[in-house]
Amino acid sequence: MPRVSISPIKVGQLSFLILDCPSDATLQAYIPVLEEHHVTDIVRICEGSPYDPKPLTDIGIRVHDDMKFQDGTAPGKDIVSRWLELNDEVFFGTPNSERCIAVHCISGIGRAPVLVAVSLVEGGMDPLDAIAFIRKVRRGALNRAQISFLDGYKKRKQGFGSKKASSSSSAKHSNGLSVPGSANGSSVSGTQPEKKKGLISKLFGK
Repeated sequence: MPRVSISPIKVGQLSFLILDCPSDATLQAYIPVLEEHHVTDIVRICEGSPYDPKPLTDIGIRVHDDMKFQDGTAPGKDIVSRWLELNDEVFFGTPNSERCIAVHCISGIGRAPVLVAVSLVEGGMDPLDAIAFIRKVRRGALNRAQISFLDGYKKRKQGFGSKKASSSSSAKHSNGLSVPGSANGSSVSGTQPEKKKGLISKLFGK
């Protein structure tokens, strides 16, 4: 049986599965895992088409090839916009709560985690908390350039699900993400603590 490398990330209504890149030889081993995690969409960030998507589309999983960016870098505004539009559609555009987005680059430690981190920050996490959470489940994730990008990332004015929610429920929505493993499990949005300074130095010691 081929080795399957997955890292589930679930916070509030957001649910992701970070993968290393399947191939035609290993894809069949991934399919039961994708089904178990209720994956509806898979985003392929790596160059080219590393495997035939037909086995995925045959079981109703949509394959997205329009969010590619260079290895080792951070996504541009157009990529982030498409990624967040997909998040809005999958997690807030349907009453079905059992939905998950799978995402992979080549090894699943750079480009895929940075997109997931963007979602966590949009949902209310401090960048340092989002980075630490992802690194806890995906060892070696995110390089210096990607961490610097997250440190300077500016959230959208509208929150997740804003098109569906009233002003009061929208506030509740945006305040719903908590940091797993935190001391008190309290919400990380709402009245936000002051942003942590020196993110790069905290993570790299410089």
